[in-house]
Amino acid sequence: MNMELDDLPPRYRVQAEQQLAARKRRAADPLAEAVKQAKAAGRDFDSRGEYEFYTGTVLPKMARGEIVECEQHPAFPLFPAGEYGTMKLRPIRYTADFRLTYADGTVEIVEIKSKFVRRMQRDYPVRRRVFLEQIARPAGWKFTEIITAEDKDDLKRWRELAKEG
Repeated sequence: MNMELDDLPPRYRVQAEQQLAARKRRAADPLAEAVKQAKAAGRDFDSRGEYEFYTGTVLPKMARGEIVECEQHPAFPLFPAGEYGTMKLRPIRYTADFRLTYADGTVEIVEIKSKFVRRMQRDYPVRRRVFLEQIARPAGWKFTEIITAEDKDDLKRWRELAKEG
């Protein structure tokens, strides 16, 4: 026996219509759906760009055995904390989005930045350069930077949706 909305009493019909509309809104929001899938993956992603890189590039290569290790958000110390005269100097580090180790031993550092974040983090080019010269180049690591089209609102909304439980 199939029931239609019109078969329900008015009070229950309104409730059912509201539930259907809410389901449709959630399904029509690709960002919310991506956050939901990212949470299901059991990893923390700072942006949709990171999530899409992980699911579109890293996971398939891991499944094929090309990538043997994936570390998310590895931090590399560039300068220790210290003092200069009366000034306290904070430690400086570079945190990448991914460190990928390939089956042949190659290590690749992947940085995913939106145009917006790249512009706002004024010290990023300097930290990147110091990391490349002091750590990546001497170790023979490959460095890949991916620039996404995400804007301020996309990033803010991703963080808000990711905090919701």
